[in-house]
Amino acid sequence: MAPGYPGPDPANAVEARTSSRTRHRGCPLASAAARTSSYSGWAQAEYRAFGRDLVTVFDLVTGLPQRVFDGDFARFRAALGIDERHAGFMGRLLGEGPPPLYGRADVYHDGSAFKLLEYNIGSALGGLDMVGALPKAYLRVPAVAAFAEDHGLGYLDMGADLAAALRNAGKAIGAGEPVVAILESPGGLATYGRQRRSAAEMLRDNGLDCRAGEIGDLEFRGGKPYLAGAGVDVILRYYGLEEMLGHPDCDALLEPVFRAHEDGKVVVWTPSNVYGNKGTLAMLSEHAGLFTADERAAIERVLPWSRMLGRPGAGPDAGRIEECVERQDRLVFKPTGLYGGQGVVIGREVDAATWRETLDAGSRTGSLVQEIVRPNLEAVIDPDTGDRSEWYALWAAFMTPSGLSGGGIRAIPPGGTTVITMSNNPGVRNTCLFTC
Repeated sequence: MAPGYPGPDPANAVEARTSSRTRHRGCPLASAAARTSSYSGWAQAEYRAFGRDLVTVFDLVTGLPQRVFDGDFARFRAALGIDERHAGFMGRLLGEGPPPLYGRADVYHDGSAFKLLEYNIGSALGGLDMVGALPKAYLRVPAVAAFAEDHGLGYLDMGADLAAALRNAGKAIGAGEPVVAILESPGGLATYGRQRRSAAEMLRDNGLDCRAGEIGDLEFRGGKPYLAGAGVDVILRYYGLEEMLGHPDCDALLEPVFRAHEDGKVVVWTPSNVYGNKGTLAMLSEHAGLFTADERAAIERVLPWSRMLGRPGAGPDAGRIEECVERQDRLVFKPTGLYGGQGVVIGREVDAATWRETLDAGSRTGSLVQEIVRPNLEAVIDPDTGDRSEWYALWAAFMTPSGLSGGGIRAIPPGGTTVITMSNNPGVRNTCLFTC
């Protein structure tokens, strides 16, 4: 077990029994995996202990303006390289105090402990449809249900936790049982419609009136938004700021939503992705001395060494660049404001000239460098042959106001890059997480 996460670790034993059950072609458990996805079980005690550390990290990230910048949000966003236009839109919905706990932590397990790579804080979370729906889909297969019962497997119910959070959000405007709209940016449903409709179905299965649409589908009556004829009480925001700023009708689409939120006609949940900027994790690492001993211990347990490399409008950070050149094989470069693996460069996967060019450009545009976490190899069973192989796994830990609320895994076989995203590698496979 990893230091700081005491508890039993039956996951290896369950994996061994899974392997024995799926070794032969045609066995019920193997065919279930083929119809759904790969199977993964993990020790619940370790996973939940890590979730408690993620709550601490969330609180520290969302408290950075107060703890590090004396409550000056302008200094905070400037240190992250967020320009005034972006900050103006972000600030409209922030309100007083930190946002509600909601996000997805992207995590590697290095063989001894979970390590946090990114913390996607905000409402536009990929994979929500998978972690909410897939465990239940598995358990509708008799062979999987029997195996889960035999070995005490369960799952964290993301759908129920999110539905409870959205119900609570609706109370702020007096909505007893809120109507929820999952909203994409203009044209977003053409690409992500299946995922958004799946998430809406998950929430409907938990008793909410939920519908998916695009921000341009909203109609406003007396300042209140309507979607498909129903008054909307809570918006689960999937329209990203970068996408909106690039749209010619950006202001016209956003302004009535801003006013409805400010006037108490709707709750935009969650309002802003400012705290999801990757630079916030570098700030935790850089300013650890400002936190309590317990807070520092949580940071040290889960967060690799991370540093800001620069921000827009600033000149190259020559000292930091030279440090990173010397440590090329141990570092990864990440743009602070992008997502989905965009712009990520792993030092040991490029030549020295490319690495230096990346660092120099990144120090002018806003980026961070982070110590590489080498992912542990996890066992994967081929449902067609029963053969066992080992893949790299990226864990996704979903958080709601109730804490750790669900998990999923993306995995790839060794060879090529270890940046595990759906956009950069067609061989990536998704699965949900069962705990034991």
